[in-house]
This record gives sequence, structure tokens and C-alpha cells, in this order.
Amino acid sequence: MQYDAVIVGGGHNGLACAALLAKAGMRVAVFERAEFIGGAAVSEALWHGYIVSSASYVCTLLDPWLISELELERHGYSAYRKDPATFNVLGDGRSLLLGSHAEANAREIAAFDKQDVLGYDQLDAELRNLGSHLFETFDDPQPSFDALPARVRAQLTRSAAQLVEDYVSTPVLQAAVATDGIIGTNAGPRDAGTAYVLAHHYAGRALGVQGAWGYVRGGMGAISAALAAAAREHGAIVRANAPVRRILVTDGVATGVALDDGTEVTARIVVSNAHPRTTFCDLAGEAHLEPAFREKLRAWKSTGVSFKLNLALGELPDFKCRPGKQPQPHHRATIHVAPSIDYLQEAYEDARSGGISKMPMLECFLQTPTDPALAPAGKHILSIFAQYYPYDRGDGWGNAQREAVADRIIYHLAQYAPNLPNAVEARQILSPLDLEQRFGLVGGHIFHGELLPDQIYENRFAVRTPIQNLYLCGSGAHPGGCVSGFPGKRAAGAILADVRQMHAAG
Repeated sequence: MQYDAVIVGGGHNGLACAALLAKAGMRVAVFERAEFIGGAAVSEALWHGYIVSSASYVCTLLDPWLISELELERHGYSAYRKDPATFNVLGDGRSLLLGSHAEANAREIAAFDKQDVLGYDQLDAELRNLGSHLFETFDDPQPSFDALPARVRAQLTRSAAQLVEDYVSTPVLQAAVATDGIIGTNAGPRDAGTAYVLAHHYAGRALGVQGAWGYVRGGMGAISAALAAAAREHGAIVRANAPVRRILVTDGVATGVALDDGTEVTARIVVSNAHPRTTFCDLAGEAHLEPAFREKLRAWKSTGVSFKLNLALGELPDFKCRPGKQPQPHHRATIHVAPSIDYLQEAYEDARSGGISKMPMLECFLQTPTDPALAPAGKHILSIFAQYYPYDRGDGWGNAQREAVADRIIYHLAQYAPNLPNAVEARQILSPLDLEQRFGLVGGHIFHGELLPDQIYENRFAVRTPIQNLYLCGSGAHPGGCVSGFPGKRAAGAILADVRQMHAAG
């Protein structure tokens, strides 16, 4: 078999790259090792009548240009805004609910501190401005952090805590915003550079509003299914259950791939959607790399701290601060157990000392109140994203450790919603080790490596690699993680530019 381009891995970025190359007239094949396509953007029928977004769970960063160019809505993609946006619960019976309505936000914030009403508006505007600056650089062919305005760079290299505390003083309000600075990140909110992670989470425009987050109807797998459908419509071959054993390299030039079943597929171009370490160390081989590049691979920070717990519930959580089991506005929001920045920093310090968070940050989602087709009638799915639970914890990630963490997370959440333990009918546990084994997220890191100053923009891995005709299209390349499609788009752009140049020279 011979193609113009073969793509290793059918995650959403690989599918985006495949669709764009196929639309440009190239013969393309995608080979995915798992039984499903989409990588971490997947919807799974885990239990009878349930469709679960097992790993990634919300959407904002998906490139609007990709949505239009590949006609993803015609292929089944449909996203809608998550509103209210955030719901923070407190142990003293109070809570904070924020959304798109300024007057409602003002009432919620004024109950804590009237002076923070204006401060929050200013903070929100600043974060959306920073996010907008980032978005405009996400598809740059040659990304450069120094190309950003000096004031923007200065903000992004600070800590999330410093940025937030400049504007508001209420601890729970500070934490409600600062959590986006630590999601997926092996750092605390007081660590330098987490302001970039915070701004990264405000960069999306998929829902037509800068920084607004939302859900995808049918779960996150609908994004991958739409991308795959677009790729196939333009002639691409997309295969699951087709693991790539190695990338074929001859005299420093990638020439194709060898599959696990022994099949060798030749191609003019090879594109990897895999983690950089997987791509170069496991598949292509370090023998083809210069010492400096091998050192970058070894030094790459990719130790994840995220734990995902998906629960099938017989009823909605009944929060003591806002009672009731019938769907209410706070059930539609991101539910946070994060009372203060100090709480978040302590959770990180616990983990950094070699253990796990005694009092974890919990970020919880209930999509079923707005998309009831995801669960049987009257049932719900609670998706819990928790930190900090390091991939390299001292006692490992055996089944006992996984179950104990899941139990502890439910226990913590039950302090605010006492009916939760008895409402749980099934659960899916994804430790950092599970994230690595199931989705190829090396080290369990959801971004293919930290999004901190020494690993962003030009410090990330380039689309064009030291091996000729081998390209990267995964989150190890700029602009990094989240379900955006930008790395796939950038890889396709580089490949098509190189092909045009080759034809012009030939």
C-alpha cells in the first residue's frame, strides 16, 4: 500500500490534518491503535443507555475556521454554551454561581464583597483580552512568544494567583477563576507561568464568544466523528485497531510505517499525532536524532497530575447550599470544590512532597441536564476532574490506589452533596496511568507536556522534525493541549507548503 501521507494516531488533531490534506487532493491514510478513533476526544457507551465523554469533556478552543472549512456541523458537530459557567461550593453553606448575566453575577459577588463586582468585570475583560492575543497566534507557522506585545508577555509569565489577586479579594472568587490556571498542570496557582495556562483557557472562540466554554451534543466523540467523516468524504482512509509498530526511516528520511500485523505502508510523508517521546523514542528511533534533540526529549516535562472519575447517577447531586434534586441552574455549571487559592496551592504542595492531595481540587460537570439523550430517563452522568494525583506517586497506581482515590473524591464531594454516594450506580476510573495506557498520554499528561513558559511557542516541538518528511500534528506542537485542532491544522499547512515548494523546484 502506498499513500501521499500516512498519519500515526487518529486523535482529533490527526483527523483534522487528514481531512485538510485529503481535501487538498492527497491520498491519506490514518492508523489508530485503539478500537475507537478520536484519542482523548471520545464518547463511549460505558453502561447501558449511557454515552460518556470519558476523557476530554468540554469545548471552546476548537478552531472556528476548521468548523467552517470542513463543514463539521454538516457532519454532526453541534456545540452549545455552558451557562452558568462556574459554581463554587463552600463548607459554611454559602456558594458562588457565575454565568453570562452581569446583573446576576453582581448579586452573587456582592454577597461576599461589593468592591469585587467591578474588579471581577475588569479581570474577566483582561483574561479575554489575553486569550484573544493567544488565539491570534495559535496557527502561526513560526510561533514566537516574543512576538506578543510586551505587556501581554509580562502578564503571561506571572502566576495565576498574582493575576487574579490584582483584581479581586474574595477567596472563593479568586479560586473560581484561578482553577483554569492549573487544569492539567503540574504546578500550583502561585507558581510562575500558570497565568499562561489561565489565559490559554480563555483563548477559545468555538462558541462565538471569546473564552466561553460549552458542551458538544452527543459528547466529545462527536467532534472526532465529524472530523473523521469529513476526512473520509474527501477520500481519506481512517482505520481503528491498526497500531503502528514503527515509523520507517531510511537515510534520515521517513518513508512510511510498519503496522503491528506486519504490513508495511509506504508514503511520501509521515505525520505523527502521538506524543513526541512516543514518536521519536518508540516509533522512529533516537538513532536518527542529534544529541541536542534527544536531550530535549529527555528533559520534556510530561508528568501528569490529573485524575478523571465518571459516575453514572440515579439522581442529581443535592447540594446543601442550593437544595434540590430537580435540574437547577447550578447543575448546568462547572461545579468546583476550590474554596481559595491557598487551598489549591496546598493541594499541590501535598502532591509535590511525594504523595497525593489530601484535599483535592475537584472540577465537576453534568452535561445530562442539557443533553438528556446521554443517559437513561431520570439518570445523569457526573464527570469529575481532580488534582493533584501525580503519575509518579511513590506507591504507584495499582487497583487499590485507584479505587481509594475514587472513594475519597466521592467522600469529599459528599460533604457538599450528601446524597451523592447513594446515587452512584456505576463508575469509570481513569488514573494518570490509565490516561497513558488508554489514550497514549505519556506520563498521563493531558497536554502532551506542560504548557508553562519553557514549553510553549517556539519552545514546544516544531511541526517539521529533524527527520525529513516526518511531521508532528499532536499537542506536543504549538499551541499545545485542549481540543483545538490547531496542531493538526498547522501540520497540514506546513506539509502543503512544502509540497508546493517541492513541485515548484521540480
